[in-house]
Amino acid sequence: METVDDVYERLRDALDRDKRDPAAVRGLAERFWPVSADRPLERRPGPKGWLAFQVKRVLRKLMRWYVEPALADQRIVNDALLRLVDDLSRRVDALEAQTRRSEQDW
Repeated sequence: METVDDVYERLRDALDRDKRDPAAVRGLAERFWPVSADRPLERRPGPKGWLAFQVKRVLRKLMRWYVEPALADQRIVNDALLRLVDDLSRRVDALEAQTRRSEQDW
C-alpha cells in the first residue's frame, strides 16, 4: 500500500511540465477520483491492537453519516473536473491540428 508521501511525490512529478505524460496523469486522476471513507483498517498485533481495531470499527460506523455526504459531493466535483479536463484536452488537440494545417498552407 502506498503512503501519502509516495502519492504526493508522484503527483508532484506528474505536475512537472517537463516530465508530464498526459496518459499517466489521467490514469492517476482516474484512480483517485472516487474518494470514500471506506479504507481498510489495519489491525496491530496484541490485545491493544485488537481493542483499537474494534474501537475504530465502531467510530467509523458512527461517523459515516457526517463524512459520507461531503465525500459524495467531492466525487461529483471530481467527476465534473475530469470531464472538463477531457473536453479541454480535445479542444486543445483540435486547435493544435488546425494551427499545423494553417502553417502548412503558408
